[in-house]
Amino acid sequence: MIHYCFLTGVYPRTDGLMTTRQGCSLVKAGYKVTYIVCDDQPDEITSDGIEIKSTRFKPKGRIDRFLNTKKVVLQLALEQDADVYQISDPEMIGIVDDFKKRGKKVVFNLREFYPDLIASKKYIPAIARIPLAKYYNHFLKKYLPRYDAVFTVTDWIVDECVRRYKLFNIHLLTNFPLVNEGFSLSESEYLARENRVCYEGTIYSISRQEKVFEALSQLPDVKYLLIGKIEDKYQWIKDQPYWSSVEFHDGFSIEDLPSIFGRSTISNVFRDFEGRDGSLGVMKIFESMEAALPVLFADVPLYRKINGKYHCGICVDPNNVQSIKEAVEYLVEHKQEAYEMGQRGREAVIKEFCWEQQAKKYIDVIAVSYTHLRAHETCADL
Repeated sequence: MIHYCFLTGVYPRTDGLMTTRQGCSLVKAGYKVTYIVCDDQPDEITSDGIEIKSTRFKPKGRIDRFLNTKKVVLQLALEQDADVYQISDPEMIGIVDDFKKRGKKVVFNLREFYPDLIASKKYIPAIARIPLAKYYNHFLKKYLPRYDAVFTVTDWIVDECVRRYKLFNIHLLTNFPLVNEGFSLSESEYLARENRVCYEGTIYSISRQEKVFEALSQLPDVKYLLIGKIEDKYQWIKDQPYWSSVEFHDGFSIEDLPSIFGRSTISNVFRDFEGRDGSLGVMKIFESMEAALPVLFADVPLYRKINGKYHCGICVDPNNVQSIKEAVEYLVEHKQEAYEMGQRGREAVIKEFCWEQQAKKYIDVIAVSYTHLRAHETCADL
């Protein structure tokens, strides 16, 4: 049995990608799966058969995590003596060499394009952003080619890695939702719901909540359900006049999504991509579509293409308050059409945007790479 080990100092033990999607798919394919995390909770084996091991070290902040996490995670990871290791944290990318010299297969899950992400972070002093972004660019160029495979969530990151780093072992792997085959939403049930827009996920400046607030303040018959963690530098959103009208829940788990979507009629999946074409890696888009909700997309080329094909929502400039207001107003006033948009969105997920299709690609890449590694070892033994 191949032993596969995820390790992270950033993501929680309930991470929807590494546990619910990737980890479960590996278990079903016959792998032994261990997931190493940094928290202060006890070890456990999940109902899906994933062995979770904790370092018992919980970083107190970004600096503590950057300085101390790598050592404790690496030590526990090496103790597992797994066959394949998967790394997701940018600050740990360099530990690939620690595994490779022990003959292990190592893959990297590039969940964001870190040079561009760092350059846009407001909490980093302006004078440090560009040098730090350049440092990470150099870091990726140096280490990514040493991995047996690299996975990433959207096609423009693939293009950037090929162009900048001549990286040809990179694979597009989007974290599309798992399809709930038993779910259905009748027209009468949808029409009976209160008019409520929902947003679930990280709440930060690029989600442009202040614009949504301003738009919804002009629509008193529409409620707003806001669920997720608010980025530290975006806490000022609570000082906005509309905040008192928001139903806010601080954080959620993937198990909460059915109840969130079940109380909503429209899903806000806005994100200001600041010139980018969009991303298939924004999971809440496809989770909303799977739940048969019409979606408010950012008006960028990728989402215009998806919506042009499936007619499952409305593309809107997330910085234009009037456009947001008109889009919500239209879906509220044309509720039957909104229902039909939601049904087409769910059908699109079943046909094209579901994890089940991605899982086969994921397992195939890992299996081929591992087979090559074993073949190389066998030849060396001879």
